[in-house]
Amino acid sequence: MTATTRIDIPSTLAALPSFPRLQGKRVQLRGPRAEDADAVFALFADPDVMRYWSRPPMTTRGEAEGLIAEIQDAFEQRAMLNWVVTGRSDDRVIGTCTLFRIEPRHRRAEIGYALHRDHWGHGLAAEAVALSLDWAFRTLALHRVEADIDPRNDGSRKLLQRLGFASEGLLRQRYFVGDAISDTELFGLLAQDWSSRQD
Repeated sequence: MTATTRIDIPSTLAALPSFPRLQGKRVQLRGPRAEDADAVFALFADPDVMRYWSRPPMTTRGEAEGLIAEIQDAFEQRAMLNWVVTGRSDDRVIGTCTLFRIEPRHRRAEIGYALHRDHWGHGLAAEAVALSLDWAFRTLALHRVEADIDPRNDGSRKLLQRLGFASEGLLRQRYFVGDAISDTELFGLLAQDWSSRQD
């Protein structure tokens, strides 16, 4: 697909026979399964992982079970693709990568990601996000992908910049997490920018 290709995004999503499985050099992205609940809970219950998220850490395994059910239902509705990230060798969940708020009219979507802290600092999150971006631009022919982060999250900013995202501004006091209010920084990546980096 090229940046100017126009496809019917809803029809393309509807035609997916199953959750897309994406293979990288060190990680793979797949749909979540019920048996992933313990690993998903370990990820989202970690205060360090959730420090800059727009929701507090999970406190019960049932929340992880509920999240997996929501992810599966959202895929059935073709409203969102929330992959789990696993290692290539052991298929153990170490993170998530999500393509959401898919807007076919504007050929735009948002991306989010999380990685277990035991795997920070090795470029695995960047590899996972790159796999999902490449799928989004090639398969859905998106024109633009956005990400918003807490502006204090230097690690996430570096990841996005490494993948070609540009910072496009600060949105003040956008999220309440418990009683605390936080700003968000918006990043954008255009299809032509991604394509030029792959050549």
